[in-house]
Amino acid sequence: NQRHAMAPIKLIYFDIPGKAEAIRLCASVGKVDFEDVRISRETLAEMKEQGALPYGQVPALDVGDGRMLAQSSAILRYVAALGGLHPSDPIEAARIDSIVAEEEDFFSGLTISRYAARFGYGHMTDEFRAEVRKNLNNEILPKHLSFLETLLSNSTTGWLAGTEKPSAADFVFVPRLKWLVSGANDGIDSNLLDGFPNVKALIAKMMALPEVVSWYEKNPPPQ
Repeated sequence: NQRHAMAPIKLIYFDIPGKAEAIRLCASVGKVDFEDVRISRETLAEMKEQGALPYGQVPALDVGDGRMLAQSSAILRYVAALGGLHPSDPIEAARIDSIVAEEEDFFSGLTISRYAARFGYGHMTDEFRAEVRKNLNNEILPKHLSFLETLLSNSTTGWLAGTEKPSAADFVFVPRLKWLVSGANDGIDSNLLDGFPNVKALIAKMMALPEVVSWYEKNPPPQ
């Protein structure tokens, strides 16, 4: 593989799991050589000023020859393809892509309530944010979790798209679901996943993969 023979790709993000963790885990499981570049907010500001980032944000993937990929889902698919974890069959690939797109729907309300000003809601009050979180916790997120539960109940492998190995869909959801109930999000119950045993089993399955265990032994998440 010519790509593997070249210098390792560089994944650029902050020193947090965030939107890059799926890519890090995918690269680890797919044995894709990459440099995990963790930057400060100051470095991000410098990169934006230099025009180095296509959309002024990270994660970004430096693939060499002056080429920079942006948008986490596109980077994830690329890394999955390099690691032999993205199918060549168009229907199978589209099924995985649809589940990755569902992650964006799943977390959109929470993202807007966290970063209100970025989306034009800078006037959002704490009271309104609390009401949004209540609706998310009681109605919206359980609805989306039920979608995942159904996907997994129909899967013969324990992975979201029914693939033999984990796909981009699994890599994107597991870290985000762990973060969802980590206590980082006011108004979201830490036991929100308790009614969704297949979803909890998916998380356990991913976290038990030898490559994932090894990754976290070498790169413990920030406390």
